[in-house]
Amino acid sequence: MQLLTNLGFVESLQRMPIYCLALLSLFCISCSSTKQPEPAIDAVTIVDIRPRYIPGEHFKRVSEYMTGREQLGKRILIRSDPEERSGYYFVLILDRHWRELPPGSYIVGEFYTPHSLEQQTLRFEFPSQLPKNKELFIGLTGRDWPDPDAVPAAWQFTVKQANGKVLATRKSYLWKL
Repeated sequence: MQLLTNLGFVESLQRMPIYCLALLSLFCISCSSTKQPEPAIDAVTIVDIRPRYIPGEHFKRVSEYMTGREQLGKRILIRSDPEERSGYYFVLILDRHWRELPPGSYIVGEFYTPHSLEQQTLRFEFPSQLPKNKELFIGLTGRDWPDPDAVPAAWQFTVKQANGKVLATRKSYLWKL
C-alpha cells in the first residue's frame, strides 16, 4: 500500500470522480445534436406526371423467375387491381421522396375514360415500406383499364394527409376545361 501511495496512485483514485464527471460531461455535450428536427411537411409539389400503357411483362425481372414473387426493387407501385400488372400507369414524380410524406398520406386519382362519361375516382394507399424514391407508379389495372389502346380523356391526382388536408394536386390540361 505504501508503494501505491508513493506513486500517487491513491491520490489519483481520489480525484477520479471529478475526471469521470468532466469526461462524461464532454461526451454528453459532443453527442448532443444541434440539428433541429425537420418541420412536418405541409405541402409538396408533383413535378411531373407521365401517363402511358405498360404491359405486365415489362415488370417481370429475372429474379422473379427464380422466386415466383414480383421484385419491385426501388420502384413504388400501386395498382387498382393488385393481381393484374398490365394497365394504364401514371408515373408521378415528386419534388421530395415519397417516404418523407406524413404517415397515413394517400392519393386520390380522378379520371375520365373513353369507356364512361362518368368521372371515376379511386383512392390509392401507400405500401407500408417505401423505398427512397421520388417516382411513384399508379396503375389502372384489371377491370379498371381493359383496353391497351385507350387513353384517358382527362385526369387529376391529389396527394392528401391522413386528415384530408391537401399536400399537392396536379391535373391534365383537359381537366381544366
